Order: sequence, then C-alpha cells, then structure tokens
Amino acid sequence: MPSPIQMTRTSPTRVLDAKLFDRVMNAQHRASLVPSRCFLHRKLAEQMMDRRSFVKRETPVVLEVGAHSGWFLREMVRQKKFFGCKQYIQTDTSEEALNRIYNDVKDELPAGMEFVQICCDEEEPGALGIPSRSVDMAVSNLSLHWANELEPTLINIRNALKRDAFLLASILGGNTLYELRSAFTLTDLEVRGGVSPHVSPMLDGAGVSELVMQSGFALPNIDMDRYVLSYESPFHLMEHLRDMGETACHLQRTAFLGRSSLTAMASVYERLYAKDGLCPATFEVFHTIAWSPSPTQPKPLERGSAQVSLTQVTTTLHREFQQALVDSSKKPDDVELQRKAEELYARLQEAMKEEQEGRGMETDIDKQLAASKSKHKQPAPPERNR
Repeated sequence: MPSPIQMTRTSPTRVLDAKLFDRVMNAQHRASLVPSRCFLHRKLAEQMMDRRSFVKRETPVVLEVGAHSGWFLREMVRQKKFFGCKQYIQTDTSEEALNRIYNDVKDELPAGMEFVQICCDEEEPGALGIPSRSVDMAVSNLSLHWANELEPTLINIRNALKRDAFLLASILGGNTLYELRSAFTLTDLEVRGGVSPHVSPMLDGAGVSELVMQSGFALPNIDMDRYVLSYESPFHLMEHLRDMGETACHLQRTAFLGRSSLTAMASVYERLYAKDGLCPATFEVFHTIAWSPSPTQPKPLERGSAQVSLTQVTTTLHREFQQALVDSSKKPDDVELQRKAEELYARLQEAMKEEQEGRGMETDIDKQLAASKSKHKQPAPPERNR
C-alpha cells in the first residue's frame, strides 16, 4: 500500500561564493615583495619584450594590469624601447608596490612620457576607470593567475582597448609547483587524514584559451613554457615564494602548519623529487597575445575555397620524407638530416590527418580499431533444428 506521506527533499536557494583568493592579503604580499628576488618575473618580462618586438606598430597608450614588481616597465627602461609610448598606465592592488616602482623608474622615463598609476582591484567592474577604446596595448606579467574571476578581468581589459589593439600577457599554468602541491597532499593525508589547499589552483592551457575567447578577444595565440628552478630545500623555495609575493592567499585558510608537519612535507618533497642534492620546482607559464575585434582583421577563408588539395600536399610531403630517409641512411651520424626527417614525418602525419577529416573519416586509432572489430565479427553458428 503506498504511503499517504509524500517525501520531498529541498534546500534553500543560495548564491555560491566562487571566490578563491583573498585579494587584500595578496596586496599585502605584494607590498613586502623584493623586486631583485623576482627573477622569474624579470625573465618573463624579457620574453614579453621580445614578443612585443614582432608587432610592428607604435603603441602611444599602454596599460599594465597587475604591475607586481614592475619588471615589464623596468625592462622597457633597460632596453630603451618604448614603441612610441606617450602615456603609460600602471595598475596594482598594492599602493606600496606602485610607490616602489615609481621611485625606481621615475628618473629613467623618457621626457614627454606621462606615467599614471592606479591602485585598484582589476577584477571589479569599471575598476580601471579608463575610457573605452582608449588603449593601444595592454600587458600583464604573471599577475592574472590571482584573479578570482578571470573572464570579467579580461573583459575590463578588452573594453579599454581600441579596435585592433592587443593584449600581451603571461599567466602561470596549472602544473606550476606540482612538486610542492604533491608533497603537501601526501603529508596532509598522513598527518590529518584529509587534504587542505596549500598551493593556489591555476588554469590549464585549454582553460586560458577558452576564457580569452569568451571575453571577446579575437585571434588568440597561446603557447607554453616550463621553467624549473632548483633550491637547496623546500624551505628555500617557500622563502623565495614569499620574497616574490607569490605565497598562497586562500579565503578558506587552514590552521597554521606546525614545525613537525612542515618537516614531514620537506622530507616527502626531497624523497620524491630531490636530485643531486637540489629540489626542483616547476613553473608553467602560458604566453598569450590576443586582439580586440576589428572589421579590418583577417577572416578565415570559406570552406572549399582552397586552390591546392590536401592530397597534393600529402603526396609532396611523402616524396620529401622518402628522400630525407634516403639521405639520412647514407649519413647516419648527421643530426641535421635526422631532424629534417623527423620534422617531415610530423608534417606528413598532420597532413594525412587533415585529409582524412576532410573526407569525414575517423582519425582516432582506438575508434578505428573498434569500428574494424565491429565490422568483422565472427559469424554466429547456425541454429540447429529442434
């Protein structure tokens, strides 16, 4: 007999707070950072300047979002390359960090260049206070990974950019400090029976690309580098993170780890990763350049408008690859010939994959094998007459 009581389970509607980072604490960390110890930021600033040199245009108005230790501007000053900059706008959450940068570079800036600093939280709507369509280039050097909501931050930047202006950024990726994260996780499981956040979560390459596209940027280009720094011990690593202003600042913080827990973590770290008496620490960095949409930007050609078929491309690559194999077999010690053969093989594989996809063919090997097995099943035995 059905029960006359209807059981229901409900929960009150509530807005979830998706914020992970304490931006006030992060500003405090930046206030006490040591610029000379931020050599990763300096290295990335040098690389960003190299990438900037490939864009052959002047940028009179430049916006730097999240100045941190100011190494991008310092590198511009060191190289004396300002790319026609007349106004440099710099933002950060820490007023102390901005003051330190100003005192260090104020006498090195070219005459006639206006230097503006804004202390604000860049992820808040309208926080920049900059007129729309007024900036020629926006830069951000190892700062955007601290944004609680990266998409609104990127939208703020895009709104400030002129049409066909660009964003140049470097962002720490998800594999950053995976050694430290693993050591803390294993220690927590052993000591506390659970896991607490000690290393900040970060995005992977697909996440960065998707957010850049969702923010309304066009023609994004993202590539990745990994830098492995060596330290005498995990404690030296954590000291360096503090001097860089990159220590964790979660909103939901756990109780302070005791000396015994930290010692156990260091022991796990060294046992798993130490080599030749040094502890490696990986920093994964995504380099990003993306453009503010403009009608003058190049558009992809319509499907089927190509003048050369993929079959012709594949045939040509196959001949070149065969010749490269012959040449390398004659000179097996020639490294350049071997490298050429490997490059041609990779290009040939990619061209063959594109040709198969264009014909609607399956390119996944596992799916091909599964389809092949399904087509060639053993015939069922004939039924016996009963």
